[in-house]
Amino acid sequence: MKLFLYRVVMFLLKPLVRPVLAIRRMKGLETTDAKRKRERFGYASVKRPEGKVVWFNAASVGESNSIVPVIDELLKKFPDVFVVVTTTTLTAANNMAKKLSGKNAVHQFLPVDRRAYVDRFFNYWKPSLGFFVDSDFWPNLILSAKAHNVPLVLLNGRVSDRSFASWKNNLPMAKVLMSAFDFGFGKSEEDKKKLEVMGLNDVVCVGNLKYGVPPLSHNEDELKKLKAEIGKRHILVVSSTHPGEEEICLTAFLTIKKRFPDVLMVIAPRHPARGAEIQELVDGNKLVSARRSVSEKITPNTDVYIADTMGELGLFYSLADVSFVGGSLVKWGGHNPMEPARLHNVVLSGPYVHNFTETYDLLKAEKSVVIVKDANDFASKVKSFFEHEEVAEEYKSRAFYVSEREANVLQRTMDKLKPVLDKVLK
Repeated sequence: MKLFLYRVVMFLLKPLVRPVLAIRRMKGLETTDAKRKRERFGYASVKRPEGKVVWFNAASVGESNSIVPVIDELLKKFPDVFVVVTTTTLTAANNMAKKLSGKNAVHQFLPVDRRAYVDRFFNYWKPSLGFFVDSDFWPNLILSAKAHNVPLVLLNGRVSDRSFASWKNNLPMAKVLMSAFDFGFGKSEEDKKKLEVMGLNDVVCVGNLKYGVPPLSHNEDELKKLKAEIGKRHILVVSSTHPGEEEICLTAFLTIKKRFPDVLMVIAPRHPARGAEIQELVDGNKLVSARRSVSEKITPNTDVYIADTMGELGLFYSLADVSFVGGSLVKWGGHNPMEPARLHNVVLSGPYVHNFTETYDLLKAEKSVVIVKDANDFASKVKSFFEHEEVAEEYKSRAFYVSEREANVLQRTMDKLKPVLDKVLK
C-alpha cells in the first residue's frame, strides 16, 4: 500500500518538479546547461552506441568514485561494452566527467523518480545490466528497471540504523524493492544482515568497495607550486566540511595559531560552491584568506587557504601534516577517512561518523585515528601532533597500514561478479 501511495504521490507532484529543480539550480546543485537539464526528465544528451550498455547509479562523489575501479576492470574484460553512470549531484557529475574521460563511458544525471521519466531513461538506454551503489533506493527507478528486465546488482550496499528502522516499519515495501535485485554486496557484515532482513536473498560481504579506490591523485606540478608558496609551515587540512563546521574549525585554528604562528589551514568544503561563504567566515575572524577557485596565491601572510575546487583533495592531503575529515563535528555522519590515511596523514575526526562506523572501527582498532569532540579538543590534539613529530609518524604509519590492507576489496568484488558479468555480457 505504501509503495502504491509513493507512486501516486510522485505522479501528482509533476507540477512541482520544474520549480524544485530551478531552486536547486539557484543553489548551485543542478546543471545550468540547457541540453543537460533534460536528463532529469529521462532524455539523453548523447547518442546511444550500438551494443551492450551497463548502467551504474551512484548518488554522489564518494559513491561514484568507488565504482571507477570496477568500471575500469569491466571495460578491460569487455572493451565493447558502453557504460552509463548516473548521479544526482552536480558535484558528482563534474567529478565523473573527469574520471570517465577517455573511457567508453558517459555520465548522465539521474531522472527524477517519476515513472514516466525513468521509463523514458530505460527505453532509450536499454541497459543489459544495472548496478545500484550504496543506499540510493529510488522505488520507481528500481521497479522500472525490473519491468524492463534489467538484471540488477547492489554494490557496496549500506543501510544506516535510521534507515533500517524506517524500512522495518515498511517491510512489505522493502521486500518488493529488494526482490528486484539479482545479487548484492553488503558494505559490512552488519549491512549484509540488514539487507537480508529487508528481503535481499543473495547477498555477500567482501569489504567496503570505497577502500578499493586507488589513492587520490594529484597534479605534480601543482604540488610543487603550492609547496614553493607555502614553504616550511605546519599544514592542517580540514576536508569535506559542512555548514556549521567551519566555525568550529576556525575557533580551533585561532588557538593553534597562538602556539604555532606559522600554521596554514586548508579548508576544502564538501560543496565547493560554498567558497565565498567560507571566505566571509574567515575574514570575520580577522584572518587572511585566499581562494583557490579565483587563483589567489598563498603568501606568507595567508592564514587560511580555501580549496573550493573539485577533485583536488589528493593534492591537499599530499601537503598535509594533519588532516581533519569533516561532516563529523556536525551531525552529518562523516566522510571517508581512508583517503587521507592512504596518503600518510594523521587522521582526525569528530564524533558523528555513523555513515562510516565500520571504517572508523577498523582505524580505531589499530589506534590510527583521533576523535575530537569540540574546538578545544581539536586544537589540543593538533598542537600535540605538531609538537611530537615521532608520535605523528606512528599514527601515519598505522593508518596507512590499515588503508592498504583493506584496498584488496576490488579484486574480491570482481571475483564475485565474474559469473554475473560472463552470463550477461559475453
